[in-house]
Amino acid sequence: MEKTLAYLTSHPVFFVLAVIISVMILFSSLKKIVELLLMVAALVVLYAAWLQITGGHVPELFKSLEQTIGNWFHLLGDLFTWLFSFLKFPKKGMV
Repeated sequence: MEKTLAYLTSHPVFFVLAVIISVMILFSSLKKIVELLLMVAALVVLYAAWLQITGGHVPELFKSLEQTIGNWFHLLGDLFTWLFSFLKFPKKGMV
């Protein structure tokens, strides 16, 4: 591993190619994970619609799932708000 790292750091072209390939593999994997999550979300929505149409009992799982998703969206919103405020360029004269 150390030899590979030393080789890549001494040859910048190969290093850039390795980074590009790694990013492509990462995004490909993330794309597949997102597709799987969308499929599961679609199935959950269809199940909820089926329960609504048939008048079935809504399990506690849906209520806790709704609260968990709401908490995650709130957390992500706070994270992105902090990130954008952190990355803002400083105003002139403040540096």
